[in-house]
Amino acid sequence: MSVIDLSGRTPAQKQGLLSQLVVPRPIAMITTISADGVPNVAPFSYYMPVCGEPPTIAITIGTRRASTEEPKDTFANIQAHDGQFVVNLTTHAIRDHIETTAREYPSHVNEADVAGWTYIPSQMVTPPSLAESSAHLECVVREVITRGDERLPYSGVHIVLAEVLCIVVDDEITDGPNRIDSTKLNVVGRMGLPYFVQASPESIFVQERVAYQDLPDDMKFPVPDDQEGVLATGSPA
Repeated sequence: MSVIDLSGRTPAQKQGLLSQLVVPRPIAMITTISADGVPNVAPFSYYMPVCGEPPTIAITIGTRRASTEEPKDTFANIQAHDGQFVVNLTTHAIRDHIETTAREYPSHVNEADVAGWTYIPSQMVTPPSLAESSAHLECVVREVITRGDERLPYSGVHIVLAEVLCIVVDDEITDGPNRIDSTKLNVVGRMGLPYFVQASPESIFVQERVAYQDLPDDMKFPVPDDQEGVLATGSPA
């Protein structure tokens, strides 16, 4: 067994190690609009659901570009439009240009044009959605938590907590009203650089979740006699 000592390593090296191990990660392909009206699209794989009420997601966005001290376009655009943005599902249909849109282009560049993607109007927010994506989460920021050294790339981050105002999905990925069939998504996840993974139907397996109280008696763990009073009352009998 090897012990990897993180002391003395650069922020980029430390983040690289974390990114190699916390995998696979879903990729939020985020669309925004700049203060000058230029659309932007960029992938973010430090991304997760948080809770159902209010329906909330979390996305980590660096405080600055890796190559310059300017803020990342996505965060600047979110601020310019009252916290609005769209998370587009990253699927097989757009996987060939994940890294294309990850480049730090000048702010006036429309990455969808570079990738050959098409914008469509969103339902409840100003930034557009991607036509090539099969699902869109239209969001508005509710809280931003800043951590790390904001002056250093791979250190300073904005943890963005956003409420999902509505979800727009293509009919072919649904399984009845208000239900998503995740086996139909063909979603792409992030591994460590330079690898990705795709959740194709042949790679998906099933495990049913059974609550402890629904297990047969021979699979449950009997309570020791000297613990019955503690478990029942919260204090020794």
